[in-house]
Amino acid sequence: MRTRWIAALTALVVSSGLLLTGAPAADASSKGRRNTTLGLGAASAYSLLRGKTTQGLVLGAGTAYAYKRYRDSRKSDKRRARYSRVRYYRTRSGRVRAYRTR
Repeated sequence: MRTRWIAALTALVVSSGLLLTGAPAADASSKGRRNTTLGLGAASAYSLLRGKTTQGLVLGAGTAYAYKRYRDSRKSDKRRARYSRVRYYRTRSGRVRAYRTR
């Protein structure tokens, strides 16, 4: 009986700590999002081939959403890279100078 009280109290403390402080959201890279999309797509195809249509359709919807998030992430990466490009050129005296492109 005492063990249950300790377990319940521990669970209460941990969950209240997560709710009050707010757990930080994970920010996946575009490569991680691509891997998630591929994994969900494979699971969806496997479920549909095994005849589990409901599970396959739910996984397919998850795959579509993961693919959309992947494309948005890639677009954001490309936009960020485009604005941070630095070009270098050499002057007549041999000095190297840099300028940003847009």
